[in-house]
Amino acid sequence: MITFSFDGTSHGECYKGIICGLPQGFTFSASEVNKQLALRKQGYGRSTRQQFEDIAVWQGMVGDNVTVDGEMHFFIANKCVETRPDITALRSGHSDVVGQSRFPALTARQLAERTSARSSVCYVVLGAVCKQLLAQRGIFTYSYVEKLGGISSRNRFRYGISQKEPHFAILHCPCRYATELMRQAVDRAREQGNSLGGIVAVGATGVPMGLGEIAPYSERLDAVIAANLVGIPSVKGISFGIGSKYASLTGVEAHDELIVKEDKIVYATNKCGGIVSGLTTGEDIICHLTVKPVPTVKGVQTVDAATHQQVAQHYERADSCVVPNVGVIAENILAYVIADQLLKQGI
Repeated sequence: MITFSFDGTSHGECYKGIICGLPQGFTFSASEVNKQLALRKQGYGRSTRQQFEDIAVWQGMVGDNVTVDGEMHFFIANKCVETRPDITALRSGHSDVVGQSRFPALTARQLAERTSARSSVCYVVLGAVCKQLLAQRGIFTYSYVEKLGGISSRNRFRYGISQKEPHFAILHCPCRYATELMRQAVDRAREQGNSLGGIVAVGATGVPMGLGEIAPYSERLDAVIAANLVGIPSVKGISFGIGSKYASLTGVEAHDELIVKEDKIVYATNKCGGIVSGLTTGEDIICHLTVKPVPTVKGVQTVDAATHQQVAQHYERADSCVVPNVGVIAENILAYVIADQLLKQGI
């Protein structure tokens, strides 16, 4: 069982973490971890802070190789260390109000530092290590943008092919035409001090049939995946397979067909998103995340905590769009969930 603990703040000196439960003697590449950290920062619509490079430094690191020997310790230095003034023009979409209800001793700024999406660097590190563990077993996770700012991709994603298209790096969308429209929408949002949300697909290919649990319900694989992915900042919903389309179908239309292939019973289609009754079907795990727009924007009316007067909410340097980056975080967290399940089942 993989366990972990992380600590740090958005503008403090560093984030640091401890990962336990990885296979003893397993060796992974530090540079491959840093590539995932770089992907988390890239993408159209990110703030100027994303120009700084994130590097994970490991205890016991020899060159590029890190070999698991008990607890694995790492830290990531923050290149932008500063003390920012408190926030009084409260943001309804951030932790400013609800956080102080739960932790009254903390200021809105202190809460923002702790709940910042920058903490996702730690989860990307965890997942990036697990990605390498899965790759040894022929399992790979991926993500792509299906919708951004009301603009939908016209092309289907093809694993291993779409990622190689020149336009894919811009917004992780498999459609060149939609990518250009999305880019223009992000530009408009940035100029207005606004932000955009969307839908990102997250998947895993090469997963064997029968991975997961059937009981209790909270341990079913789709429940565990949902619990982990919905916890990503900005994620407000998740669905598997064809998702909401199920509501409009009959039972005959909704369910996957079974066929015999190489003397094995397999799923011919994948409407279910690769999971049935909490167990994998052998097809790709595929889920869709609804990503809300970043809450630090201009023009939202709020209340000033000091005066209780109506004011425009606090605004500072912020991303205009994080939809592709949520996908990168999610595919790394999905790798952790799958790796953890494989180790639990001794597969």
